[in-house]
Order: sequence, then C-alpha cells, then structure tokens
Amino acid sequence: MEAFTVLLGLVAAACLYLAAPNQVLLPSLPPGSVRRPAAWLFGWLGLALTLLSTWLWSQAQGWPVAIAANLAIIPTGLSLWPFIGTYVNHKRPAAKGQA
Repeated sequence: MEAFTVLLGLVAAACLYLAAPNQVLLPSLPPGSVRRPAAWLFGWLGLALTLLSTWLWSQAQGWPVAIAANLAIIPTGLSLWPFIGTYVNHKRPAAKGQA
C-alpha cells in the first residue's frame, strides 16, 4: 500500500505542476486548436489526490506518518516534474519560425 500512496503523491505533484502557468511538460498549442484541460482542473485534481494519499498513508501507518510522508513526497515531486518537463521540451522539434 505504501508504494501505491507514494505513486499517488507523485501523480498529485504532477497535477499541481500542470496547474502552474509556467509548466513546459505539455506543449503550448497554436491558436484555434483543441484546448488542453484548464489549470483549475489540474489544481483541484492535485488537491484531491493529495488528500487521498494522506488518508491512505494514515490507514497504513497513522496520521503522523501520513503527514510527514506527504510533506516529503509532494515537494519532492514538485521539484522533480520541472526537470522532466524541461527534458521533454528540449526533445521536441522546434516550431516553424522559432530558433
């Protein structure tokens, strides 16, 4: 169960990262194309997954461990996802008109 809650916390951190206006994991879309989900959707999903992860940790280890674990996992994930986003962004081919 602990491995699942860690992954849930990392997914929550990814959702919180995708809610940020300066994220680069999802490509910017040209005008007139299909919109990506709104940032508020990612924000609320990240909050819900964080709460679910905390509750699952509390079922397995108790509330003090649940709070400490999420205080370790969420900020770590929030600092991990920008590195992944930057790597993915550099692997993308440059759009026409950009260097």
